[in-house]
Amino acid sequence: MLYVNSGNGKIPWISLVAILSISLVVNLPGLAVSPILAKLHGIFPNTNELEIQMLTSLPNLVIIPFILLSGKLARGNKKMLILAIGLIIFTIAGVLYFFADTMTELILLGCLVGVGCGFVIPLAASLLAIYFYGRRRVWALGMKSGISNAAVIVATLFVGWVAAYNWHLSFIVYLTPVLPFLLIPFMSGKYITSHFIPDQEKVQFLKQKDSDTNKAQASHPGYPLPAQAHKSVIRLLLGVISLYVICTYATTTVSYCLPFTMGHYGFDSGIVGIATAMFFLSATVAGFTLPAVMKITGSMTIPVSILVSASGLLLVSLFHSMPMYIIGVFLTGYGYGIVQPIIYDKTTAIAPNKSLANQYFAYVLTGNYIAISVVPFFIKFMAAIFHTTTEASPNFAFSLNAIILGILFIASIVLRKAYVFHTDPVSFKARHLNSKASQLKSQAS
Repeated sequence: MLYVNSGNGKIPWISLVAILSISLVVNLPGLAVSPILAKLHGIFPNTNELEIQMLTSLPNLVIIPFILLSGKLARGNKKMLILAIGLIIFTIAGVLYFFADTMTELILLGCLVGVGCGFVIPLAASLLAIYFYGRRRVWALGMKSGISNAAVIVATLFVGWVAAYNWHLSFIVYLTPVLPFLLIPFMSGKYITSHFIPDQEKVQFLKQKDSDTNKAQASHPGYPLPAQAHKSVIRLLLGVISLYVICTYATTTVSYCLPFTMGHYGFDSGIVGIATAMFFLSATVAGFTLPAVMKITGSMTIPVSILVSASGLLLVSLFHSMPMYIIGVFLTGYGYGIVQPIIYDKTTAIAPNKSLANQYFAYVLTGNYIAISVVPFFIKFMAAIFHTTTEASPNFAFSLNAIILGILFIASIVLRKAYVFHTDPVSFKARHLNSKASQLKSQAS
């Protein structure tokens, strides 16, 4: 049997493959069919642009409460049951899409996809957080990010291609959950623990660390400072969620608005599919190259990534040739692809213990899907403020979000020592909480 290093021992390769297979479906709702949005506008001529965009926004809105529900239900030993239920619901919706012939049916099925995917999404990251440690966890989360975006590359290219023949065929991509469903036995806790090969030196180190921690707790008169520590952790979590919301909102503009912008300049759906796929291709490359990028950029990793995405959006808004669309979209996705796994790692570092990891991921991913859901509505709101429309100003959304990311870049430079923009979340959290505890201890004495 082949094994992979988890940072705390070895687990079967098949278990890693099984867990990563969940990432094949997490980005599919709505985003996978974005290349045919303009085509659906022609198929259903009585619908406006915003109603068509609801095909991508509503599934992501429905996902939100079920992410939170999954975070609560999957805290115990029910993770595989919750995962199976979510994948089954997702697959059923995928089958029903082939029989949908009205916009109402498409929207309702999109909501059903959101229900299934909502159960699945937190587990894609939290299972990796449970079984991987330290730098291997960053590596695994980078793999997760890369695979989830790679799945959308294939999906968007496929959708753009088959839409020319029959738009119903585009929804074949929603049958992908069958694969992780078949692999559930290999990602169960029972299977992994029964095949786990511990690193004896690491085990001894962790035992000693636990012993030292227990001694420190016993000697600390005010330990565990529950209320103060909880407030500190919540502040860190809110900061991470805020960063994720802004970055996701700004870069997701590509999926929502690029089909209409390129359509305005005369590009067909097949070309739009290629351009849109560049976003997910670059995010995939970013996920697999994350360790190398972090070595080069160091403490400036997050500010540099934000600047790269802002530059990509600016290029898309200013230049309207296929090469510039490719470069602009690629830069936008690459910056986002670096930030995303770092945010996941920060979330794991914030969680007080492994059992809460899934719930904390649910909170962070809820922010992510809120950001995805509000894209068309926020852009329409801002366009009204500036007395224009996206139809009259097809580049408005890209210019607006380039400015937003520019402001975030400045904030990341000014606040680069804050946890939300810090590159090493584990060491930062330790210093932060230890400092907080020392302050409270001195005040108590």
